[in-house]
Amino acid sequence: MNTQQENSFMLGEVKVSPSHNTLWAHNQSVKLQPKAMAVLHYLASNQSRVISNEELIERLWEGRVVTHGSVQKSINALRTALNELISDQEWIAHYSKRGYQLMIEPQFLAPSPSGTTSEPNAVIHQPNNTPNLHRWGMISMTILVLLVLAVTYKTVNWYTLYLPHHHQTVFTTTQGYTNETGHERSATPHPDNQHLAYIREKRISDKSSENEIIIRNKSGKDWRIANTDGNWFKLAWSPAGNNLVAIEVKRRDGLSLGTQFYQPPNYLYSFHIFNLDFTLERLLEKQQLSQWQGHIFSVTWWDENTLEIVAKQGPNSGNARYRYSILDQQLTLLDEFEGATNPVASTVLKQKTAIASTQKNQLNIDFLNAQQKRINRVNLDVNLTDMSWIPDGSGVLVYAEDERKLIAVYLDGKQTLIPLADSKDKIFSRPHYSADGSGIFYTEEKRSANIVRVGLDGTKKQLTENNDLNYAASFSPNGNKVVYASVRNNQIHLWLIENEQERQLTQQPVPKKIDSIIWSDDGEHIVFNANIQLFHHDFLTNETILLVTNSDKIEPIAYFSTKNRLFALKYSGDVRNLWRIEGEQQKQLTFGAVGSAVEYGGDVYFQYIGENGLWALRSKDDTLERITPNLEQFSKLLKADSKGIYFINGGVCQESDIYYFDYATASKSTFLIQKNHAVSTTSFNVDKGLLQTECYLPEANIVLLN
Repeated sequence: MNTQQENSFMLGEVKVSPSHNTLWAHNQSVKLQPKAMAVLHYLASNQSRVISNEELIERLWEGRVVTHGSVQKSINALRTALNELISDQEWIAHYSKRGYQLMIEPQFLAPSPSGTTSEPNAVIHQPNNTPNLHRWGMISMTILVLLVLAVTYKTVNWYTLYLPHHHQTVFTTTQGYTNETGHERSATPHPDNQHLAYIREKRISDKSSENEIIIRNKSGKDWRIANTDGNWFKLAWSPAGNNLVAIEVKRRDGLSLGTQFYQPPNYLYSFHIFNLDFTLERLLEKQQLSQWQGHIFSVTWWDENTLEIVAKQGPNSGNARYRYSILDQQLTLLDEFEGATNPVASTVLKQKTAIASTQKNQLNIDFLNAQQKRINRVNLDVNLTDMSWIPDGSGVLVYAEDERKLIAVYLDGKQTLIPLADSKDKIFSRPHYSADGSGIFYTEEKRSANIVRVGLDGTKKQLTENNDLNYAASFSPNGNKVVYASVRNNQIHLWLIENEQERQLTQQPVPKKIDSIIWSDDGEHIVFNANIQLFHHDFLTNETILLVTNSDKIEPIAYFSTKNRLFALKYSGDVRNLWRIEGEQQKQLTFGAVGSAVEYGGDVYFQYIGENGLWALRSKDDTLERITPNLEQFSKLLKADSKGIYFINGGVCQESDIYYFDYATASKSTFLIQKNHAVSTTSFNVDKGLLQTECYLPEANIVLLN
C-alpha cells in the first residue's frame, strides 16, 4: 500500500485504518476489501469535491478495464460497513452524472510509531524495570510542551480557534427562493432566521432602471421598503436586526449610472438606515447619512449604532477602514492594521472582525478579536468577490467568482471548499449563510448574448444563435473571419466563424474572462488577454500558448508576427500606459493615463484620459506626436486610416453613432447611424461594418442551497 495511505483517520466516531483495511467504532470492527478501502481513502483525501467514476477508475484501478459497476460495488460495500457501525448517518452522497462525495469531513491522525499497532485500546507492554532516565525524559518533554503551549497561548488566542461548527458545508439540493420576472440579487438573511432582505432591479428603458429593497418573510410575502433610480449597492443587518443599512449609488452629474468610455468613476454613495417594524410591516424611521465621494467596498456593523466601512475617499487615496457613529455622526479612520495595508472588505460578528486585503495578487484574511488583536492570518490564492461571517462565528464564507470557488475559511486556518450546484453556464454570486447555518442563499443568473454584425447599410445579421454568453468578437484584417469568446459548460473558449461555419479554436479552457482579441497584420495570428495574462494563437499550427504574464491586467493593442512585436496597455492600479513587448524585452512608451488606443501603419493612435485631442506613437523612433487637439475626450477609437479616425462617444450600452474625424479639416461627420444605442461594439471594419452584442438586464433569482 502507498505509504500516504497508511495513516489512520477519523470519520466522526469511526476510526479508519487503511493499513489494516479495518473500521472501528464503539468497540466493534468491520473488515473491508482492499479496493473498497482504497476508494474510501481517496474520497477522504479529496473530501472537498465530488469525485467522478472516471477519476476513481483512473486512480485506483491502474489501467485495468473496469466498468462503473466496479466503483458502485465498492461504494455499496463501504455504505454497508459504515452503516453496520453507525446506522443513522449518510456517509457517501451520489450526485447524478457527477460522482460521489464523502459527507463527513475526515480528521487524519499522525502515523503510529514503528512497531506499534494502530488498533484502538491496544496496550503497549513495557518491562517493569524501565530506566528512571527514560521516565524523567518523558516528564521533561511534557513540561517543555506545556511551556511551548503557554507561550503560544500568549501570542495566539487558541480558545477562539477551535469552535464548534454549527453549520453545513455539504449541500445536496437547491431551492428557488425568488422566481419573479426581473433581476433579484444580494440576499441578506435577518438574524431571526424568518426574514430576508434583497434587491430587485427593473429595466424601465434603455437608459434607466429602478432598484427596490424588498423584505420577504417566511411565508414568501414581500414588503417593499425603498426604491431609487440609482442603484442599491450593499445591504447589512445590525447585530440585533433592528436596523438595515443600504448603500445607494448615483452619478454626481445626475446622469444614469453608466460612465463615458474610459472615464474614471464619478459616483456618490449615500448610506440609508431603515428601522423596521416587522409585525405591522411599517417603516419606523429612516436616516440618510452624508454622501461619500470616492468608492465604497464594503459595509458592516461594529455594534448596533456604529457602521464599519472599507472605502477610499478620493481617486488618489488608498483603501482604508472607517467607523461611523450614527448617534454622534462622527467618522473615524481606523489605524492601519499590520500587513493589511490594502483592505478590500471587512465583516464583523459580535465585534470579531475579518479583514480581507490584497498584496501582490494574494488575498489575506486577518481575523481579529474584540480588542482588535490578530487571532490568525490565512492566505488564499483567489480573487475575493464576497465575504461574510459564518453565523456560528467559526470563520467566514469567501466567494471568488473568477475561480468559481466557494470556501469556508476558519479561524484556525483551515479551508473547506463548498461544492456549488451544477448549474450550466449560470453565474453564482453574493452567497450568504442563513442565520441558522443550515443553508446558503445566493444569486443565480443566466447571462447570454449573441454576436450581431451590423452592415454599412444598417442591416443586422446574427452570427451566433445559442443561449451561451458570446462576446469580445473581432474581425480579421480583411473582415472575412470573426473570432469571439464563448462561455459554455462554465468554460471559456475561443471560436472562429469562417464561410458561415464555426469551429472551436482553443483546446484548453481560457482561465479568466477575455476583454480583447486582436489579429496580427497578416491575419495568421491572434493575441488575447485573460486578466493578467496574454495568450497567442497560431492558425498555422493551431496552437495556443501563454505569451506574457504581468503583475496587473494587460490588454493587447497590435501584434506583428514577423518582428514578434506586441503593443499592449499595461495597468498599474487604475492607470494604464502603452508598452512595447518584443520577446523578453519590454519598454514603457507613455507616462500618463491612456484611454482608447488603435494601431495603423505600425503606429499607435490614442487619447489621454480626460483630455481632448488625439496622439500618435511613432514606432520608428518612439516619438509622441499630437495629431489634433479637437477630438472629444472619452472617445472610443475604432479604426484609423491615413486621413482620419473612426470613433464613437457615449459609454458601454449607451453608444453614439459612428463618427469620422478628418485630420485635415478638423471636422466630424457621421459615418453610420446606430438605430439601437443599447449595444456594446467590439470590432469595426470599414468594408464589413460592426460586430456588437446587445445590452439587456439578465434574469436573476435568489436560490437557497440546502
